[in-house]
Amino acid sequence: SRPFFIRFLRVNNMNKQQVNLPLAASSKSINAILDLPGSKSIANRVLPLAAMAQGISTIHNVPDVGEDVQLMLAALAKLGIKCEKIRQDANGCSSYRIHGCGGKLPVKSAELFLGNSGTSIRFLTALLAVLDGSYVLTGIQRMKERPIKDLVNALRQLGCQIECLENEGYPPLQTSPFLDNGVAEISLSGKISSQYLTGLLMALPQLKREITVRIYDELISKPYVEITLALLKIFGAKTVESAENCFTIYPVEVLQAVEYTVEPDASSASYFLAMGAMNGTVRINNLDENSLQGDKNFAKVLAQMGAQVEYHQGYILVQHKELNAITVNMEDMPDVAMTIAVLALFAEGTTTINGISSWKVKETDRLLAIYTELCKVGATVSYTDDSITITPPAKILPNIAIDTYNDHRMAMCFSLLAVGGIPVVINNYECVGKTFANYFDVFNDLVF
Repeated sequence: SRPFFIRFLRVNNMNKQQVNLPLAASSKSINAILDLPGSKSIANRVLPLAAMAQGISTIHNVPDVGEDVQLMLAALAKLGIKCEKIRQDANGCSSYRIHGCGGKLPVKSAELFLGNSGTSIRFLTALLAVLDGSYVLTGIQRMKERPIKDLVNALRQLGCQIECLENEGYPPLQTSPFLDNGVAEISLSGKISSQYLTGLLMALPQLKREITVRIYDELISKPYVEITLALLKIFGAKTVESAENCFTIYPVEVLQAVEYTVEPDASSASYFLAMGAMNGTVRINNLDENSLQGDKNFAKVLAQMGAQVEYHQGYILVQHKELNAITVNMEDMPDVAMTIAVLALFAEGTTTINGISSWKVKETDRLLAIYTELCKVGATVSYTDDSITITPPAKILPNIAIDTYNDHRMAMCFSLLAVGGIPVVINNYECVGKTFANYFDVFNDLVF
């Protein structure tokens, strides 16, 4: 069939009063070439780095279709950073001029509401804690249940003044003007989230002296740290992994403004690549083996399951083949591991996914949520603190209402049931607004 091209992502025009979204069983073979919005993970690193740089940075392909990036932009604006939208692109993204402050924020006192954006609160907590100002960082109720203790403890080793306003180790937080104690090495746990380390690495150049951060246990999701190191280099910071899981930041006078284009979001790509593996052919443009994002390797997991996968310069292509169960460690790709969990319903045999302990502290307790919803559709499921095992039923139960727990990835990954020919209802589907507000517009164009 003729390929279906998406060159733009339309504004979500669904009935805003509709809380639950029924998806019919698809009988259509998907044949698509996609340009997807920019990566939230990269954008939410680039934007605060540009804000602290000297000069005006121009950042392209910043996603307009996700709450997390918009929360970051709003927070930077509240801190006195001029974030000037100069162009809206055809694929639902925009270009911004970020007027950097050269390390001196114009606003010295502010309260920042960061919703349920883990990247925003972790990166900004580290940054604001090493600056001369007093700031409150807060969010929705779920944010107040997401741990930040390890980051706070590491910052306090430097002399940062941070108070947990409700429960110790959890947001909301208040930072006070930084009192540098001259410590040259700090230690940090990397078992819960690599975003704590990323926040430190992005903030510490502001101290203009050599500091080492040592991970004293294990570091999960290390590919995300590698994104951070690459972006810091682009802005002129000098940061290296001086030994395994030991990172040294060398002094620079100030970060330098850049022009930069944000890659398409590899996590969002996982749902569409899975569609190709299930029923058709999907090509994702501007994403390949040279991408900064570790989730580019999701397609390699699809290949392990039996899909035909091709990496080309400038795109990834996935085609349908019969899928088989696998045992796989997804510690470096925990977000897209959820896509594999649902795809396991359509694979022959029992799938085991390891390395997913971080699921418990995401937007919801994803381990319990995935277990609960897979059981609803008839799967046999068991889990430990770090793994989940899934055996598909002889017949997947149709028309089940999937609870999404206000978690965007729950909504997107369970939409794959419809691609597999199983009608399903997605409750509170609008939670996809966190990263991909019009996901279901694009989904409907492809699948029905």
